[in-house]
Amino acid sequence: MKLKGKVVIVTGASSDRGSAIAELLAYEGASVTINYLKSKKNAESVLKRIENSGGKAMTWQADVTSKSNVNKMVKETVKKFGRIDILVNNAHSTIKRKSFEGTKWNEYEEELNGTIKGVFNCSQTVIGEMKKNKWGRIINIMDNIVNDPVKGYISYMTAQSALVGFTRSLAIDLGSFGITVNLINAGFTLAKKTPHAPPRVQKAIAEQTPLKRLALPVDIAKAVLFYASDWSDFVTGNCLTVDGGKTMS
Repeated sequence: MKLKGKVVIVTGASSDRGSAIAELLAYEGASVTINYLKSKKNAESVLKRIENSGGKAMTWQADVTSKSNVNKMVKETVKKFGRIDILVNNAHSTIKRKSFEGTKWNEYEEELNGTIKGVFNCSQTVIGEMKKNKWGRIINIMDNIVNDPVKGYISYMTAQSALVGFTRSLAIDLGSFGITVNLINAGFTLAKKTPHAPPRVQKAIAEQTPLKRLALPVDIAKAVLFYASDWSDFVTGNCLTVDGGKTMS
């Protein structure tokens, strides 16, 4: 098992993508805190699947944009599992489609808070534990809208773009402590709930990829596993695009 003995927090782990990440990391031996905001039932289903396969996990409700919520989640994770080695920042705010002319500055701030504030809070709170161990992994996940812009999502795209600078800056700050910070640029991912994308749109997007399909949650989870494992020891400040080749640079 690639992550045996490691402890992971996955934010937004009740979603399709988040649950795939939590389950794969648990399968590889990690003890996992399954963070969720509202979907308790989904989080408990993830927990059950992990435990039924012999893994270790716990669920924890927390709004990651609340520093006090995050502090408590991290404290309880350490209390139950003894340490924290890996943080996967997967939680994001709800995507809102709106024209630039009709967007107010406070709506821009809401998108920035929904995307960056949670990543900031969680990253800042786990760093102390990782420094103690002289080893850590912080893995941020953004949507591929940054490289493949879609009309009407300017505030969301701005917030997602901010993750690039955040990741690279934090990688520089933490490298000397044995902590890597990396980013996954996730392509359009097939999920149970895919807003603003009816089947015809999904099919069109799939046809634009060399692999002729959409990403599955497990595709993103495998990329997370790479960054979480010793395979990526000498990789930090990096952005890995997982979109089936739809955007190439």
